[in-house]
Amino acid sequence: MVSEASSPLTATHHALLFAYLSRAVMQRVEVQRGEQIIRKAVRRYGVQRGRRMALRARANGDPQDMVNYFVYGEWEAADGEMAQEYKTASPDAEMLVHKCIWCDAWKAADLLEFGRYYCLEIDEALLQGYNPVLRMTVQGTQSNGAPYCAFTFHADPDDLNPENRERAAHKKAAVTNSAVMLWAYHCGHLYKTVREIFIAEIGDHGKYAAEQALKDFAERFGKQAARVVISYRDVDFDSLPE
Repeated sequence: MVSEASSPLTATHHALLFAYLSRAVMQRVEVQRGEQIIRKAVRRYGVQRGRRMALRARANGDPQDMVNYFVYGEWEAADGEMAQEYKTASPDAEMLVHKCIWCDAWKAADLLEFGRYYCLEIDEALLQGYNPVLRMTVQGTQSNGAPYCAFTFHADPDDLNPENRERAAHKKAAVTNSAVMLWAYHCGHLYKTVREIFIAEIGDHGKYAAEQALKDFAERFGKQAARVVISYRDVDFDSLPE
């Protein structure tokens, strides 16, 4: 991999990379077709991430239940980037997100119309990849016009009560070094998977869309940041990193 030391990537890089990819494909096909393609790509990306979460849980001897879904997430927000709360618990838990770095980044760059597709698929895809038996409902997302993001997790009684959530938080802190990946890894995964879907769906048009998105990314963040992204092109994102 290309070292990201001189160009560290963040959640903002991830958010804008997605928006550039979405915009690039929308410029090459009509909107309905573009939405189908980009949402398919997000589903693939999310399922792959969820499967890695499941692999880590199994490697540690943990069940793929809803509590451990929150333990084995692969990213962490920087201070001030996210603000969320739980509203109800037992049997279902509702999580409300009042501040989101992805939505904020898209708004700041005037790319919300392209970034919003990410939020239509990513959360349910993650859970599907982690354990297809578990269920959640996305009630609304800020990027698609809701006042806040609202997610209902349909769990067994008491799975997500305050005590278990606190236990999960402590456990997550213990596995962070092995579970939370650098944003370079996430950006590389996003670009590779979305590019593959673009090409599978619309051939050369998809290839050129991905190239354009990377060019836009480089213009915004520099060529070194783009080199970091494409340095992950040979990684198997269906498996855990070695």
